Amino acid sequence: MIRLNIKTHNLVKVKSFRTLQDLFNYCRDELCWLVGSDYDTFLNDAEVLAKKIWDTNVGQSVKTDLGHTISIQSKVRTGKYLVI
Repeated sequence: MIRLNIKTHNLVKVKSFRTLQDLFNYCRDELCWLVGSDYDTFLNDAEVLAKKIWDTNVGQSVKTDLGHTISIQSKVRTGKYLVI
């Protein structure tokens, strides 16, 4: 599980994701914009952003093109498995 602080201007949201696919879906729906009709590039951008966030260490942050600052609050792991 990964817990994120997502800051947009002065608003901070805390979101948790169990899998990389959950994070990808969130990036696709909330953190990326479709420009024109280039849907394949849009999906690729969302996937790259999700992987970048997933691989970021706790305490570090990632800035998006849309002005979001995403910081990693925690990652909880037990062996190979993620735990809530």
